[in-house]
Amino acid sequence: MNPDPMLRQMRLRLWLAAALPAVLVVLVLLAVFVQRHGHELLQAKQHQAQAVAKQLASQAEFALFAADVQTLQRLAGATKDSDSDVVAVALRAAGGQFQAGAGRFGAQLPDFSGNRVHLDGERLWVIHEVRSPLMAVDDPLAAGLLESGVAEPVVLGYVALEYDLSALQRSSRQLLLWALAATGLALMLAALLSALIASSVTRPVAHISDVVRRIGGGQLQARADVERCGPMAQLASGINRMAGQVAVTQEELKQQVQQATDELRLQKLEAERTARTDGLTGLLRRRAFIELADAEIQRSLRYEDPLSFIMFDVDHFKAINDNHGHACGDAALVHLAELLREQMRDSDLPCRWGGEEFVVLLPRTSADVARHAAERIRCHFEANPVRWEDRSLRVTASFGVAAFDACDLSLSSMVARADVALYRAKRNGRNRVEVAEGGFAAGLEQPAA
Repeated sequence: MNPDPMLRQMRLRLWLAAALPAVLVVLVLLAVFVQRHGHELLQAKQHQAQAVAKQLASQAEFALFAADVQTLQRLAGATKDSDSDVVAVALRAAGGQFQAGAGRFGAQLPDFSGNRVHLDGERLWVIHEVRSPLMAVDDPLAAGLLESGVAEPVVLGYVALEYDLSALQRSSRQLLLWALAATGLALMLAALLSALIASSVTRPVAHISDVVRRIGGGQLQARADVERCGPMAQLASGINRMAGQVAVTQEELKQQVQQATDELRLQKLEAERTARTDGLTGLLRRRAFIELADAEIQRSLRYEDPLSFIMFDVDHFKAINDNHGHACGDAALVHLAELLREQMRDSDLPCRWGGEEFVVLLPRTSADVARHAAERIRCHFEANPVRWEDRSLRVTASFGVAAFDACDLSLSSMVARADVALYRAKRNGRNRVEVAEGGFAAGLEQPAA
């Protein structure tokens, strides 16, 4: 960054620090003032409308009682002409029939019931009851009943007024524009004063920043001119000392970074290995196996290579755990995993499927070859018992073999057919190998319980 843009940026930041809080306070006060002023104007308009409606109701009381439509029409017209904000006036009898009116209402009026004020955007509706006593007011007894509340006045009808508030809202907007203009002028003056004040500070700061940038870029010989920094001379001296210390410790820092990078790489490799392999047997976990198996299936389909699948389950594994303990069962699984790896090719994918179940995917291997491989593994298990507490435990397994059928097009179908063959081996006496039939029909067979 060259000095001129840096100076402009520094001035802007100083201006923001000095002027922005005051500007925000002014804007908040302005917003509160405008909102309160608008609210007060609206309340005043509502009170005015209610007073007009009440006055009109008083004037129309006798005309409504006498059904004098001509007088009602004259009162409605006079009320509308008296205020330019009045859009429409209506006088209705208590039954709801129209008696007289002036102007046209912009929307359907609310229900006529009681004294109501309704505000909707730029429209204000006021509804006021027109009441008349039940008895003649020249009767002293009737007057006493009215005053005591025993006799209730009769509702003769209603007065409805509609006001247009657009002029009121325009006045509020004009007030807001004037206030914003005044705020903008004050902001310009504040910016000018802040720029003048900041000019005495930005130049030494820009010089020091440039030196720091050069040091950060590797120019450790760069030094600040203390005489040019004025009140920031102490800061410049400290930066010069820092540059010397950075030059001394740079090589040590590089060595620490390299060491940390190597440790992180080893931790990443270990985490990936832990996520993909079973912690007990060291074989692939099911999720990692499925990812690799899906890739092998796609390769088999593309190149039309044979692909086979072996699933085996340790015989009487629950009895081993019950009779010798779970530690012995774990030792048996580890021993079988080691024996399995001894019989595998580099391209084969052995996996601990879950519990005492294991699977192996054999790329480029036909069903017959896979059956022989499973038989070889079975014999290897049988010939190498598990050593546990100075005893030899003969551990065997039952095997199910399935060849990939292009009609299935999925790993799950091949696993299901191998599972069926495995349970057939269990039913037929255990410690044996069974081969599943290909196609959809074999997959429909249910494994034995």
